Amino acid sequence: MEKIRQFTKYGWLAVEVSLLLVVLCVLLNIILGKESGGFISSVAANALDFMQKIPAGTLVGVFLILLLYWVIKSRDSR
Repeated sequence: MEKIRQFTKYGWLAVEVSLLLVVLCVLLNIILGKESGGFISSVAANALDFMQKIPAGTLVGVFLILLLYWVIKSRDSR
């Protein structure tokens, strides 16, 4: 059971680092513009393309589910 918990911990760490990398690339692309480089521009373009293809209702639904999870999780830790 401990190995599963450790694997889950490292998995979430990888997900968080990846998300932070994407957000950093998008912010650098906004700040630097076309001078930001190929990697940063391609990551920002892929993120923008992905966000445009997702319907707005889906994004709101995912946000509300995450918010609900956060509220329930914060009540359990009290």
